[in-house]
Amino acid sequence: MKEIISYGRFRCREMAPHKNLGMEITYVEQGMLDWMVEGRAESVAPGTIFFTLPWQVHGSVQDQEPENTVCHVLFRLDRDYADRCRTFRFPARLGFSRAEMDVLSAVMAGSVRHAFPATAAMRWMMPALIAELQGAHDLRETHVFTLLRGVLVELKRIISGEAVNENLHTRTEANVKALLSALAADCGRAWTLDSIARQAGVQRTRLNAIVQKLTGGTPMAYLARLRIEHAKTLLRETDISVTDIAFDCGFGSSQYFANRFHGVTGLTPSRYRRTCFGADGRSGRPLQDVAFRSEAEEIERVAHFTSESA
Repeated sequence: MKEIISYGRFRCREMAPHKNLGMEITYVEQGMLDWMVEGRAESVAPGTIFFTLPWQVHGSVQDQEPENTVCHVLFRLDRDYADRCRTFRFPARLGFSRAEMDVLSAVMAGSVRHAFPATAAMRWMMPALIAELQGAHDLRETHVFTLLRGVLVELKRIISGEAVNENLHTRTEANVKALLSALAADCGRAWTLDSIARQAGVQRTRLNAIVQKLTGGTPMAYLARLRIEHAKTLLRETDISVTDIAFDCGFGSSQYFANRFHGVTGLTPSRYRRTCFGADGRSGRPLQDVAFRSEAEEIERVAHFTSESA
C-alpha cells in the first residue's frame, strides 16, 4: 500500500517538532500529552483525535512525554504539499469525488484546532484501522481504505461540529466524569482515593473501574498527572517559586515534586521553566526553519516506538 507511510499502536516517548509530507492522524487512547501545531499548544487528553497536514510544524513542547498509548497513521496525499493551501486532494484509492475532497479538505485546512474529543465511531475506527494495517488477509487493502475513508469523513464531522454528541456514559459514569473535571480545578487539595470516591458517590472498586475506562489509568495516577500539568502551567506563566508551586499543586515537599516532575517530563522544574517553550515548542528555532521529516526517518521512528511498546 504505497499510500500509507507509517502506522502503529505504541507509546509515544517524544515528538520533536517536524513536518511530514503527508497527513497524520493520531488517536490517543491513554495519557495526557502536550503537543503544538504551528506554535499553538494543545493539551491532548485520553480519547482525543489529533490531526496535522503536511505544511504544519507539529510536535511536543517537552523533551519527553509521559506514559501513553496512541494509534497513529501517516498517509500520502495525491502529491507533496510543502506550502499552506486552502484545499488539497486525497489518494485516488479513497474514492472521494472532487466535490467531496473540496468539502473535506477545506474544513481540515481551515481548522485552528487540531485536537478534538473522539466520537464513539472514531474510537472504534482508529484501532480497527491499525489492526487491519497490521493484519494479513485477502481483502486487507480494501478494508484499510474503507476504514481510512470513514476516519476522514468522521474527522470532518467532528471538526465542523456535525458529529453526534452521544450519551456514552451511565449516570454513575457521568458523575465520575464530572468529578474528574472538578479534580482538575482543585488538584492541590489533599485528595485520597476514599475522598474521591465519596465525592463521586461510588465505591472505590467501581470508581477504579470507571476511571480506568475514561482515562486509561487509576484515579490517583490521573490526579498525579493533573498536578504535574498544573505545575507546568505555573512554571510557564508565573514567577512563583518552585517550592511554592510544589505545595500549591498538592505535593508534600519540593524534593518529592522535583522527582515526580523529572520522572514525567525528563526535566527539572527549573530547567522546564527556562527552556521548555521556544518558538518551535522547545529549542527556540524559528518554525519556518523546521525541516520535513523524511519517510525513512518516520518509518524508523515508528518502528522504534512500536518495538519499545511490544
